[in-house]
Amino acid sequence: MQIYQVDAFAEELFQGNPAAVIPLEQWLPDTLLQHIAMENNLADTAFFVPEGQGYSIRWFTPATEVALCGHATLAAAYVLFGHLGYDRDIITFHTRSSGDLQVSKAGGGALTLNFPATVAQPVTSSPADPTPTAPSPTAPTPASAVFDGLQIPARDLYKGPFDYMVVLDDQQAVEALKPDFKRLAAVPARGVVVTAPGKESDFVSRCFFPQSGIDEDPATGSAHSMLAPYWAARLGKQRLSAIQLSARRGWLDCELKGDRVLITGHAKAFLKGEILLETTGDGTASAPDTAPSAPDTARSAPDTPPQPLSIRKAQDLVDTWIRTTGVRYFSELTNMAILTEEVGEVARLMSRLYGDQSFKDSDTNKNLADELADVLWVLICIANQTGVDLTTALGENFIKKNIRDAVRHKTNAKLTEP
Repeated sequence: MQIYQVDAFAEELFQGNPAAVIPLEQWLPDTLLQHIAMENNLADTAFFVPEGQGYSIRWFTPATEVALCGHATLAAAYVLFGHLGYDRDIITFHTRSSGDLQVSKAGGGALTLNFPATVAQPVTSSPADPTPTAPSPTAPTPASAVFDGLQIPARDLYKGPFDYMVVLDDQQAVEALKPDFKRLAAVPARGVVVTAPGKESDFVSRCFFPQSGIDEDPATGSAHSMLAPYWAARLGKQRLSAIQLSARRGWLDCELKGDRVLITGHAKAFLKGEILLETTGDGTASAPDTAPSAPDTARSAPDTPPQPLSIRKAQDLVDTWIRTTGVRYFSELTNMAILTEEVGEVARLMSRLYGDQSFKDSDTNKNLADELADVLWVLICIANQTGVDLTTALGENFIKKNIRDAVRHKTNAKLTEP
C-alpha cells in the first residue's frame, strides 16, 4: 500500500500542513483506516478510491474521522496530478457529507479547491429569541468554554458548521494567543478559529482543534470556507489573501464566487513510501500483531453490533448491512413511509403499555426496545441515503438547543412542580 506525505499550502518544504495521502483500490474497515491515521500521527490522512470519473475521499485525524478537510484534499490532488498520472485538469472528489469537491490546476504549480461557502452566525442570541441568553448555572456555555480556553476576555462569538470563530482586533493579538487546550477541548464543536486583519495579507488566522486530537492545525483549508465569506463581506472584496499564523505558516488565496469558495495554494511532496500490512485470505488488509476490535468484528458480521456503539459507527454498520445484505433497502421516499409506519408501531405499543388501551392478541411478543430500534434503523438509513452525518447534526442540534433554550424551560410555569 503506497503512502505519500505532502506539505499543503506551502511555498516550500517544512511549511504549511503535512498530510498523509493513501490511494486505495477499495475501502478498508474503518477501524483499520483510523489505526493507520493514528500511526501516521499527522493532522489528517486522506484515503481515496476510484469512483466513476472521480474519486471517493475520506479524511481521518489521529483521533477521528472528519467531515471536511482542505489541506489533505489539496495533498490528494497533488499526488494524483504529480505522481499517479491523472491527465485531466480537474479532479472531482465525492464525499460522504460535504458534497462533491473539485480541485483544478491554477497555473504556476498551484492548485485550487472548490469548496462550499459557509456563513458564520452570531451565537450570542438565537433567531427565535433576540435577547442574549443567560449562562447555565450547572455547565459552562459554549462561549465561556471558548474564551476560557483561549484565555482572553469574552467578545462577539460566531459559529459555522464545524467551528466557532472569534474575531480579534489585529494580527498581533492572534499571534499572542496562548490557549489552554484542555479547556478548549470542552468546546462542543470541531474546534475554534481565531482571525484578525493581517499585516501582509487581507486576514490571518489560527485554528485550534484539540477535540480532534490536534492542538493547533498548521494550515486549514476547510476553515477558510467560513473565513473567506466573513472577510469578503467585511472588506468588500471577493479575492483575499490569507496567512495562517502557525509555527509552520500556511499561505492561501481565497475567492468568493456565489455559494462557493475557491481556495488556492501550493503543495510540496516530502516522502513516498509503502505501508506494510498483512493480508487475510480474502485479500483484505489487516494490521499485524493486533487483535481485531469490536468494530472490525461487526463489519465481518453486520448482525452483531459492537459495544459500545457510537452514532457514527451505527451509521457505518447500517451502511455495511445495506451493501452486503440489504441490497439498497428501498428508496429514500419509501424509507420515509416506513419510518412513519415504525413510529406508528411505537405509538400503538406505548398506548397499551402506558396509556388506556388494552392489549390485543397481535400485540403478543411486541417489545418497545425493538420497536424503537426499528425507528432508529430506518432513520439511519435515510440519513445515509441523503448524506447526513448524524454525529455532526446531533452535536449542532445540542448547541442550538443550549443557546435557544438556556432559560426557556427553567422559566416555564407549566414545568414547575406544584
